[in-house]
Amino acid sequence: MSEHCCDRMDGYLKDEDELVDYIPKFREYGVPVHDGGQSHIVIRFCPWCGTKLPLSLRDEWFAELEGLGHADPIFDGCPAEFETDEWWKAKGL
Repeated sequence: MSEHCCDRMDGYLKDEDELVDYIPKFREYGVPVHDGGQSHIVIRFCPWCGTKLPLSLRDEWFAELEGLGHADPIFDGCPAEFETDEWWKAKGL
């Protein structure tokens, strides 16, 4: 059974060439922009099986942290559970 939408997605997420990436804390899939930074272009469907991917929780991540008093979590840090998928799984998102 695949961890993500299909075996090919699982394989490419483990591939060192980084054709796609997954950011667990945002529940976000994307195509990396190989410009020396960490940006990527968000994708909404699996390029191999066509499955609709779950919506990104990036906005919710920032809203949750702002509500906890973390105005700038990227630079000021945030609770450990917000560095993984733990926060959104605990909320049932």
